[in-house]
Amino acid sequence: LVSGATLWPSLDLNLSASERDYGTAISSSELSLSLKYEFDLWGKLSASERQANLNYAALLAKYEQQKRALVSDVILNWYLVVEQNQQLTLSQERLNSITQNLAIIESGYDSGLNTSLDVYLSRNEVASERSNVASQKTALQAAIRKLELLLGQYPKAALQTNVQEIPELTSNIAVGLPADTVANNPELQYMWNSLLAKDAGLAYAHKQRFPSFSLTASAGGSSEELADLLSSDLGWSLVGNITAPIFNAGRLAANEEKARLETKQSEQAYLETLFNTFSSIENGLTESSNLKLSYDANIDASNNAQLAQDVSFEQYLKGLVSYTTVLDAQNRAFSAQSTVIKLKYEMLNTRLQLFTALGGDFSSILPKDVK
Repeated sequence: LVSGATLWPSLDLNLSASERDYGTAISSSELSLSLKYEFDLWGKLSASERQANLNYAALLAKYEQQKRALVSDVILNWYLVVEQNQQLTLSQERLNSITQNLAIIESGYDSGLNTSLDVYLSRNEVASERSNVASQKTALQAAIRKLELLLGQYPKAALQTNVQEIPELTSNIAVGLPADTVANNPELQYMWNSLLAKDAGLAYAHKQRFPSFSLTASAGGSSEELADLLSSDLGWSLVGNITAPIFNAGRLAANEEKARLETKQSEQAYLETLFNTFSSIENGLTESSNLKLSYDANIDASNNAQLAQDVSFEQYLKGLVSYTTVLDAQNRAFSAQSTVIKLKYEMLNTRLQLFTALGGDFSSILPKDVK
């Protein structure tokens, strides 16, 4: 509205009253009405209005970009809390398991079936896992506090989530055409509208160097008595004006060159953002596919490692293998289960980054618990 007002005529109304004393008090009242209109022959005022509208559109796209970035951060940190909670649960389950194993080994040592080395190794494993549980609790509380800050809450690590599992986003995502990405990605829309605004600013700076044509119509009158002012005869005038820059022509030329360089810079920034977006989409598609393969492989590895852990402890009780074999099998099983949890979170992270670059609707890929 502000920028568009320059295309309309301006109307000024002025009423003044004065009193002068030169030995005898003389009162005077004046009323004037002035109407001025500038002809937009060169499109200068239209370029200024277009620049303002494009800057407004760019700000709207920037707002949408920041809003989506906030939504993405909340989702990722929400599931980070879930991931850290699952890692803590896994550590606690492992601690309970090796604590039971320690009791069995100590009982066997008291009966003369096991060596003291097995007891010490088992105790060391229990102590290490207790430390791991404590570290995991710290990481979980830090993740909850970060999520609370994003949600605008006090970071006291008291937030409870009703989501217990990370969704397996293994389905293919519809990429669409590059033109769809350009139209839907708020960051690209922000850069594009900023570029167009710079181009409109260049046009305005160029047309500032041309003469301006305006028409001014005025009417007014004066009277010694304010009450007689409206009843008195009003004079009027109509004046055409032509103004052209002379002494400041160099400054206007410099402003135009500055606007041209800013437009070129904005063009390069847009192209860089465009190619980086396409690059991130291609990398995201590749990473998403490879993470799916890695996830499936680690599922098999986790199942096999769990079976190996059970068999190794049974064989140890029968005296067929050493306790170091049991420890190795336990570590492999724990590492495989932990990796599966991490991979599910990484798959979600990659999917959200890819989805953000494509500029889609988050609700189409989120589970119902967080919509």
